[in-house]
Amino acid sequence: MTDASQTKKEMPKGNSEKSKKIDMADMAFIASMNDDLLHNILLRLPAKSFGSASCVSRSWNCVCNRILSRPKMISAFSRNPDKLRAAEEVLDKVLSEPIRPDFVIANITCGSLEETLRQITKRVGSRVPVIVSVVTGILGKEACSDKPVEVIPCVDIVLPVPNFAILLTIGYLPGVKVDVIPAIQALGESEAAVADKFVMDIRNFVSVVSDHTAPACLILFGDEYHATEPIIQKLDYAMPAETIIVGDPKGEGEILHKRANESRSVQLHRDESRVLVGLVFARDRHRPIQAGRIQFHAVISGGMSPVDLRYKAANVIPTLPRWTATLLTAKRRGEAEVLDGDQILENIEETLVGNPSWENDPYIGVVKRRKYSIGLEKKPKIMASLTFHQVTGADEQYLTVSGAGIKTGDYFQVYFPDLKVAEASLDAVSSQLRNLESKPNKTEVVGGFVFADSGRGDSFFGRPNANISPFLENFPELPFGGISCNGEIGRSLFVEEGEENEETSIRRCFHSYSSVYFIVSYTSQC
Repeated sequence: MTDASQTKKEMPKGNSEKSKKIDMADMAFIASMNDDLLHNILLRLPAKSFGSASCVSRSWNCVCNRILSRPKMISAFSRNPDKLRAAEEVLDKVLSEPIRPDFVIANITCGSLEETLRQITKRVGSRVPVIVSVVTGILGKEACSDKPVEVIPCVDIVLPVPNFAILLTIGYLPGVKVDVIPAIQALGESEAAVADKFVMDIRNFVSVVSDHTAPACLILFGDEYHATEPIIQKLDYAMPAETIIVGDPKGEGEILHKRANESRSVQLHRDESRVLVGLVFARDRHRPIQAGRIQFHAVISGGMSPVDLRYKAANVIPTLPRWTATLLTAKRRGEAEVLDGDQILENIEETLVGNPSWENDPYIGVVKRRKYSIGLEKKPKIMASLTFHQVTGADEQYLTVSGAGIKTGDYFQVYFPDLKVAEASLDAVSSQLRNLESKPNKTEVVGGFVFADSGRGDSFFGRPNANISPFLENFPELPFGGISCNGEIGRSLFVEEGEENEETSIRRCFHSYSSVYFIVSYTSQC
């Protein structure tokens, strides 16, 4: 018994000495590795292990920095009905390779925003800005299979709960500073005041981190319960033309956000509400001279055709807060007679009858000429913008259209969703994306995101995956993502073919029956 017990006591010592020898051998082998071999090993690590490896030594950190010298943007989605498991699946996917997250966007079709944010923060850390929003549908590649799919969840008839899906988008953009900035509205506060503060908060953030006066890009998410159009219009006015603005102005619920260096989402006061949240991208003033250049692009695939029916709003019923419809009468351009809703709708139907493309409700495109100013600007300036409002009904008094912000005296024209226009525009977008990588300056597309109108689904195109086809045709390996919107935001530096000459000076930030393609490209330093 004594010998046996002594043997048992001696075994750990022997094993310990053996283990030390093995550890020392491993350390000697690791130390003897050249940078190329170490690079190939570290390149295959998931994000968490890669982050730990970068802290081992100065030489390892240098190799890790070399691996992450180029930007990354990765998206993945899951339809796992187990919400917690679905979130883990997409997190595992986007963190399966080396990356240092600069931002995270989570889009869910239903479920808890708070729980989703907690899961994300636990995996990516508290220093990463995060936006979580509820959306109509999701586009992208499935986390488990990499299969490209457009998902517009159906609602169960017996239990009116949408099917669950989650999309996660994570980005690493060296040379760019990223943070989340919200537009918060206090009880009784005007939208103009909220917009002013939102613009100034964005400008202040940029002035701290960048030598530029405006951000390079803004990705915006609005909620279901507030009118975001006035705020976004003022933002459009305030930002220079080179600032890319894209997003979803009206989600399917609330939005949740966490700014950089916040451990969790800050709770709002009882009389405050989160109206809009922006992900702000600013050029870092400390970007190394030898580093390549990240560029942001927005390309729009239109889907509407104008009809030769032009009107001037004669009487507009003021909308109440959170009322999603506008009532109006109008005069035909150049005529004195005021037409009621039935007469206007009859004009539209007479013009469109027999048109094979007319299968969906018509829209009116309203030209809104408004005065804008920011803060203490003494002289407001006029900006004209075109916004679309869906025709939802009519009676012997008024035409009913969706949305707000129309005033007596505004001019509008009738539009309708047109499949031929949408198909031709998709081809044009695909060509424009193809040209991005065909330039001689070694430009590489590293990420993409689609904001697609919910009306542009499989039933509209008569085929699956039409909205994501420009990515699939040009960058089949790109881990892109996207969401379905009830209207989409997009300022494009590209001019749409067929645009009317008289409208070229009119700003278009809001769209309907369109898909807005947000692309991140990288040009290496020659």
